Amino acid sequence: MECYMMSRSRAKALAEALRKKHRRRAKAIDADSVRIYCITNAEQEREPLDDDWLETGPISELVAWIDIEKLLGTRH
Repeated sequence: MECYMMSRSRAKALAEALRKKHRRRAKAIDADSVRIYCITNAEQEREPLDDDWLETGPISELVAWIDIEKLLGTRH
């Protein structure tokens, strides 16, 4: 398993982008949850060739990759 990292500042920027995209759920989105979600899921799903993807990939690509239902724990 490849180890993925994400800085707190990057998680804050991503959380802000998610809040803009999901305005009705904005209050439920926080940087710490986003960071944990991204690191955990990247380690399970991403290819090891791009282990810096969370830190350097386009924010729009990261936002599209995140399953908001899974992030917020509301998947049925």
